[in-house]
Amino acid sequence: MKKVHQLIIVCCISLVLLTGCLETHILEELGIATVYGFDKSEEGDYLESTTVLFQFNPDVTDASQIIHSEGETFRELRNNANKKSGYKIVSGQLRSIIFGPRLSKEGIFPYIDTLERDASLSDMVYIAISNQQTEHLLTASNYEQAPNIGTYIQDLIETAVRDERITSNTLHEFIRKYFTVGYDPLVPIVENHDNKAQLTGLAIFQDDKYVGDIPIDDIFYARLVSDKFRQGQVDIKFPIEPFKNLMEDYEEPNSDQVIVVLDQLHNRTDVEITNPAALNFKVDVDIKGRIVELTERIDLQNKEALKKLEEHISEEIKTNIERLIQKSKETNSDFFGFGKTYISENRNQQLTKDEWRDMYPNINVTVNVKTSIRNYGIIE
Repeated sequence: MKKVHQLIIVCCISLVLLTGCLETHILEELGIATVYGFDKSEEGDYLESTTVLFQFNPDVTDASQIIHSEGETFRELRNNANKKSGYKIVSGQLRSIIFGPRLSKEGIFPYIDTLERDASLSDMVYIAISNQQTEHLLTASNYEQAPNIGTYIQDLIETAVRDERITSNTLHEFIRKYFTVGYDPLVPIVENHDNKAQLTGLAIFQDDKYVGDIPIDDIFYARLVSDKFRQGQVDIKFPIEPFKNLMEDYEEPNSDQVIVVLDQLHNRTDVEITNPAALNFKVDVDIKGRIVELTERIDLQNKEALKKLEEHISEEIKTNIERLIQKSKETNSDFFGFGKTYISENRNQQLTKDEWRDMYPNINVTVNVKTSIRNYGIIE
């Protein structure tokens, strides 16, 4: 019994000592970083950072702060930022990391690797780039109802990912693609326009280097090949001429172009390599969706008109996929992931990233698209 009492006393003392070792944080004394912006100086010999902080202060309406610092390493940047704030800067609520133009083109992995080793950072932090200095981006003052620009940028990216307008690119996802042979990332581009942060496109990355960009609308065609839509949407435009005799009550068209808006899109895509030696691939895309808007009064109850519309939509989508594949070959960035298909079909071949990089511009891709319109709604 005496030994039991001694054991209980020892355990209690240990708990007290362990509790005393924990670092305590008073919320009102913390500067909570919501976004980091990193740039290379014009001279190129040191780093610059812009940190957006949020403070819990019930007496202040706009409890946010922007701190600029300089240094040669991330640790020095953080230490210098702390010298400029009366609050202790913590990164536990960081949601976005943005790299400026010079760092993005030189390669961001050394900085990503450093951040990934920080145990206080979540691997769900979004990675983005800007073609402007991040200081200019993060001083945009119009961020709607968000408490600060960092939270607004997080909401901006999350909404676009949720609506399937861009692909998700978190710290974890970027690192996974970086180390995957035959798959390159597409990274959101965020810029300050009219004093407000906006998504302006997607950056094409070759490994960790920014080598080109595509409009946001083009992500639809990239995702058709490499991903699946749950509730996708797309606008398709093509000439009205083939439909002139298929319009309701033989109405005259208002334009020489017709725009079709499809939503509730679902796709089934098969990518296979038909000739490994010749690097020949085949992509079969099967799309189902509904028409929610049509700018000309085509008689969709006419089966001939509906079939012709499906054929034109399929041809337009095929053309855009082929155009985007050509863009990926020109930038030598396999953001479609054809390399993953090649490797899965040739498991005995040990392929390095450099070897696939030499092979990729020589691939040949045959694209087939079939569109099925399930129903149709609004007609303008």
